[in-house]
Amino acid sequence: MMINLKLTQSFVLLAVISISACSSNSGSNTANDQTAMFEEPQAASVALQADDSQAVAVTGGDIEYLRIKHHMRECEGSYVRHCLLAQKEGSDEWTNFYDQIEGFDYQWGTEYEILVQVQTTDSGLADASHHQYSLLEVITETAHEANASFNYTTRKSHERIVEISSGQFSLLGGKTFTCTDNSCDALRSTIDQNQSAVLSFQHNANPTEPLVLGAVLCSDAASSFAAACL
Repeated sequence: MMINLKLTQSFVLLAVISISACSSNSGSNTANDQTAMFEEPQAASVALQADDSQAVAVTGGDIEYLRIKHHMRECEGSYVRHCLLAQKEGSDEWTNFYDQIEGFDYQWGTEYEILVQVQTTDSGLADASHHQYSLLEVITETAHEANASFNYTTRKSHERIVEISSGQFSLLGGKTFTCTDNSCDALRSTIDQNQSAVLSFQHNANPTEPLVLGAVLCSDAASSFAAACL
């Protein structure tokens, strides 16, 4: 009788252990299934973020071709400064380029063909540019012929051209130039009268060196300058 009772207890114990083992495996499988269910959406989310990032990189701005002239021009916006002269693809007209080009190291005396990325921005300022330009590639970089003349127009010369040392001047506090005795005298007369003028310059063989003033081609009071000289 005792033997049968012990056997019965043994069978009951074995059954309980077996049920527990099955329950444990089932719980483990369920946990694995739940983990897998969460892992898949996470992977999909990462892939979606990657796709979004790539889409922004591709569609974040237009790509434009620009040809940049070998000298700059006075331009007036919120203040007077030098602007690049640029031609867009398909155009022969040189126009003032008022914006900065991030990553572009411009040098007077050099003509460039470049590719830029253009992105639309909104600074909230009424007179601010709504475009941001970043350099993508310099296609060509050509030194302008030394001693070849080009014309530069300045207005209100007394305010914009400063003699920083004897025979050496600066344009808008930036690019410097030298002159001969005759051209220096003509320029000083123009500045003393605060006239606007068309100046003839030449690049130095070394583009980092000052320009050379060849002549004051035309000068007149601001009110009559356009009719007299342009």
